[in-house]
Amino acid sequence: MLETFSGAEGNYRLTGVSAGTVRLTAFFTGLPPQTTTASVPAGQTVSRNISLVAPPSHADHSVGVAALPAFVVSTSREMAASAIAINEQRFAPNIKNILSTDDFGFVPEGNAAEFIKFLPGITIESAGGNARDILINGAPSTNVPITLDGFSVARAGVEANTGRAVAMDMLSVNTLARIEVEYSPTPESQGMALSGSINMVPRSAFERARPQLAFNTYLIRRPNEYSFDRTPGPRESPSRKVSPGFDFTSIVPVNKKFGFTLSGGTSTNFSPEPLAQMLWRGVE
Repeated sequence: MLETFSGAEGNYRLTGVSAGTVRLTAFFTGLPPQTTTASVPAGQTVSRNISLVAPPSHADHSVGVAALPAFVVSTSREMAASAIAINEQRFAPNIKNILSTDDFGFVPEGNAAEFIKFLPGITIESAGGNARDILINGAPSTNVPITLDGFSVARAGVEANTGRAVAMDMLSVNTLARIEVEYSPTPESQGMALSGSINMVPRSAFERARPQLAFNTYLIRRPNEYSFDRTPGPRESPSRKVSPGFDFTSIVPVNKKFGFTLSGGTSTNFSPEPLAQMLWRGVE
């Protein structure tokens, strides 16, 4: 028996299949297994699509049955993003939490750290009022590798030093499909991962069968600022403390081999800052 795992977009590949008629069984968390057959000619490649369907509901015959027209419930790549996250977490080789970014609503400023901070074992350090550095089980942020689809993220902080901590407030969550938090290492884990690592999975057009557009508009303010008018601070000139913002995400699958995503947004969040001013007075 041969076994393989599909990618998030549902594509799979089996090699070394003997020629003849074979049985294929597909399984996905939350759906019953589906079995089909395929005829494999010697030395050739066969493509087979398997459609997973939801289990039928059972009526209570003790209270009577209502006759309804026949209908079919099927599923496609339009399944909830949370289902993909749950399925990947179930078959992960280590202890891992996988969270779909579609499971939550508005995230302040699109800050990825604001999205991650509620996961078990995660501690957030703030800078300038923004959630920035991530600690896992007490390990410092310099020992928490941050990757994007497996590639290390360049440090984008404001401090001019050689530290390895990644400023998460420089990363927008609306460009991501899922965030994976690993709590135990695997052979390919980085050596600097003392207590775990974080991998961010970008949105992919191949996880959707139809185009999708999401657009959000919002106002941002601090809890102690309510005025829509210009008020004093934080610098010399009065400024507004409540600011508008927006973000959007477009996912466009063109065909089986080509698709694209487009994301963007802008937001401004007021940060109170102390102002020190030196006054020089002449001496008589």
